[in-house]
Amino acid sequence: MIRLVVTMIIKDGRMDEFLAECKKIRPKVLAEKGCIMYDYHREIQSPLGSQEPVQKNRITLLEAWESLDALKEHSAAPHMKEFLAKVKDMRESVTARVLEPVF
Repeated sequence: MIRLVVTMIIKDGRMDEFLAECKKIRPKVLAEKGCIMYDYHREIQSPLGSQEPVQKNRITLLEAWESLDALKEHSAAPHMKEFLAKVKDMRESVTARVLEPVF
């Protein structure tokens, strides 16, 4: 299994518009072959001492895929290309980490 942690900083005033597009794309991605999880998250304050400061404009997307091939197909899907074009100007930055289990 492959997991992704995608961190996005959303431009001021664009969060509602961004999340509306995410809500539309999520069912399409979940229907893709090999998709196990595709969940968007926003940060909340907690009592954990090791927590980074909460950023109201940061959204984290957690993904799980059966394989790198499934992830590759997802990246090439027409609905993803359309989605990325729609949200391109809504995000200040995007970083991704691709992970595989060690245990």
